[in-house]
Amino acid sequence: MDGISAGSLRRLLALVIVWLAAAPCAGAAVVEISAMAAYSSSKFDTNYTSEMHRYSGTFDLKFTAVSAIEFEYTDETTNYSYPSDLGLLARATQEQTSYKDTIYSVNWVQNLVSSKFILQPYFVIGGGRMTRKYTMSLPEFGFGQTTTQNVFTGTGGVGLRLFLTRSMAIKGELKSYVPNFQFSKWKDNQALSLGLSWAF
Repeated sequence: MDGISAGSLRRLLALVIVWLAAAPCAGAAVVEISAMAAYSSSKFDTNYTSEMHRYSGTFDLKFTAVSAIEFEYTDETTNYSYPSDLGLLARATQEQTSYKDTIYSVNWVQNLVSSKFILQPYFVIGGGRMTRKYTMSLPEFGFGQTTTQNVFTGTGGVGLRLFLTRSMAIKGELKSYVPNFQFSKWKDNQALSLGLSWAF
């Protein structure tokens, strides 16, 4: 992927290994692994539809009882279908567009209460790299066109953990990814995700 070299990945892996080796000595440091998913669908009528699904995985290194550095991978796909004549066609035909985003980010996670609480609200802020693949197609004519762009992205959100056991929690998270750190446009790409997390 553009912007991430093999050397950078090796240094990151070495940092994680050193951190994990030092965790028992630090006392407060623990690891949390989470898996989240989001889905939404809209159908205005038979010709206007949209669908989005987002999957993400996170690896948190907690350096205090309430603060963590989070490494996140997210895969999101949004599809739209609607009638269009593109300003060129004699009649309307169904146009389909899709956005496939792959995001790697590093975030700060801050609990708003003690780690001993069963219910833990928190917020997330950070940034990373987004690869967006945009596809436009006209199925009736067998036409399709795809473009790809790589941009830096800001990450922001709020969440809530509900611990079911000492180490497993249900998570709900409202998070947005904003190209080029334009946080004023957070509503353009936000979703509510649900999932599970495990603390070690």
